[in-house]
Formats: sequence, C-alpha cells, structure tokens
Amino acid sequence: MPSTFKGAFPSGPNNEFPDNGTRPIIFDVLGPDRETSLLLPEYRLVGFVNFGSIELAYTKKIERIQTRGGFVEQHWGDDTQSLSLSGVTGGFMRLYTGLSNITDPTVTGGSRRETLAYDSYLDMLALFHNNGSIYDVSGNVALQGIIKVIFDGGVYLGWFDNFTVKESADQPYQFELSCKMTIDSEIQVWKTQLPVTNPFEGLI
Repeated sequence: MPSTFKGAFPSGPNNEFPDNGTRPIIFDVLGPDRETSLLLPEYRLVGFVNFGSIELAYTKKIERIQTRGGFVEQHWGDDTQSLSLSGVTGGFMRLYTGLSNITDPTVTGGSRRETLAYDSYLDMLALFHNNGSIYDVSGNVALQGIIKVIFDGGVYLGWFDNFTVKESADQPYQFELSCKMTIDSEIQVWKTQLPVTNPFEGLI
C-alpha cells in the first residue's frame, strides 16, 4: 500500500536523487575526525520541504589603519564564511482530519504537534540546540562534533549561530524558519564535460 506522505528519499534512505530531479538539503553530524558520521544513514535530517532560499557569504578580512598620511590597508585573505537558510515548514497535515492549526493537545482529533511537519521542525530545532555536541547520561558534553550540510552547491561543515522561528496569523498551518551557520570548511567537487589533458605533455 503506498504511503500517503512522501519523504525526501522515495527510493530509500540512501537515494539522494529523487525521480523529480530535485535534491534535498541533508544535515548530518560528524565526529571529531570530521569524517565519521555519528548518525545512521536513515537518521540523517532531511526536511519534507526544502528551504526557500540559501545564501552563501564570502568576505575578505581587511584591516584599515588610519595614519597621518592617510589609510593603510592590510589584506589577510578570506574571512569567515557563513551560510544562511530560510524557508517554511511543511503544512501541519493530519491523516483523516486535514490541515490543523489547533494548539491545544487535549482537543479531540489531536493538535498540529502530532503531524510530520511539526516533527521535522522539532528535529531541526534539536539539531540547533545540540550544535554537533554529543552528551553523556549526566548531561555533560562527551565529544564535540560538527554539523555537515549537503546540497547541490557542495558540502559545508560548521556550527549554528542562530535559529529563528516566526509564527504568523496569516499562515496558521506552518512556521517560517531561518538560521545562520558559520562555515569552518567547504568541500567542492568541480566537474567538467571537457576532456582533461596534461598541458605539459610532450614538453618534458
């Protein structure tokens, strides 16, 4: 029997490329070695709705010193890179009852908290709160990992700086979300359709 709600991986948790040609944004948590995933593949965080906008900020670190003769600039290369995401949650849809904007969990039929979209929002909020940290049974940080973000633009490793949730009366069936991350490192894979040749071939 087909599922009523379609996930981001219709062909299984390891299929990152659905048939409709879109690629979801995937969040993962890596260990201190920054290679080993601390989550099982089926537990990688994938929203049912992709973020509406993704903004990468690249800046240069420039120090300007005022002297009697004018300004002296010192260029220190690339500054900290940031990644900003903004969008909305999925609609708070319940089986058999449709969209729900009920906030009282005691109401017959359940509230919006018993929806897949609300669960996905709570997962994202928990990812922000933990921010790559793994805790022991006493609540102390056992090890510090790093957040891994994968989408079509590349792979980014970093930590959350802020997370904003906006609820509007004009949109009672979903939340507006935005977050910003400081990127520690970026992994890019450059591809070309042209054959790669050695420019020094025959010269040595």
